[in-house]
Amino acid sequence: MCIVSYTRWCRNLVNIVVCNNVKKFRLLKSMTQQELADKAFVHRQTIVSIENRSYAPSIVVAYAISLVLEKDIKEVFYIDKGGVS
Repeated sequence: MCIVSYTRWCRNLVNIVVCNNVKKFRLLKSMTQQELADKAFVHRQTIVSIENRSYAPSIVVAYAISLVLEKDIKEVFYIDKGGVS
């Protein structure tokens, strides 16, 4: 019974997509990708990948970006359970 529940739970995780408003909020603050990256202590390519939705950041990176953008993490990052990005 537990294995079946766990299997269903794992199957549902496959359809979860992390979406974000990083580019929107970055542009509202007139920041470049490099400026955001420097302030969040990540590489510029990390910001590029996040904005392109080809990379889902760790909770630590997501929090750092949210702090720099002065937004609640839930405003910047959200889950699309339908699997469509």
